[in-house]
Amino acid sequence: MNAAKSPAPPADTAERRQAVLEQAIHTFAEQGYRAADVQTIADRAGVGKGTVYRYFGTKEELFWTTAFEVFQRLRDRILQAEQRGNGALGKLRAASIAYGEFFDEHPDYLEVFVQDRAEFRGTGPEEYQRHHEALLQQFVKIIERGVERGEVRPTDAHRTMIALSGFLYGTTVESCYTVHGLPMREVLEHGVDLFLEGLKP
Repeated sequence: MNAAKSPAPPADTAERRQAVLEQAIHTFAEQGYRAADVQTIADRAGVGKGTVYRYFGTKEELFWTTAFEVFQRLRDRILQAEQRGNGALGKLRAASIAYGEFFDEHPDYLEVFVQDRAEFRGTGPEEYQRHHEALLQQFVKIIERGVERGEVRPTDAHRTMIALSGFLYGTTVESCYTVHGLPMREVLEHGVDLFLEGLKP
């Protein structure tokens, strides 16, 4: 006798999973990782709690999926902006400003973004860390090409990019406390212009 086949997944599985993910982003942003309750996320997404666990495994795995989703959206925005920039410094400036605009438009994403470090101290999944490093390396190559073309003064491209990334990340964290309504784009634009001035040949 043939074993009964498992029922096909519902046609809206992808949509339901995405609904859970969107509500997880908002809930983690609003309540923080520790206080966020999976039942709350399920209720907001209109699914059962078991469905959340079936899609994402554990609460921590759900958090990292939301963090990676935010990172991917940020990465796409940065890379689109970089492609519109002219020359190495223009690309770095365009990407940096896009970074600020992204979080101005999506404050919930910023809350999730900073919880990654605050809650887990950089011990996230290796895949997540690899994607971060890959993005960093794309911009390292832009700086290296800029040096080769004489657009950027001779510099250690990797250290320079780490410093710029640190400035961008630090500004996002600091904005939670001291920006007082000033758009992050304006803060980053001012700081990045000063930073890039030091890279001119």
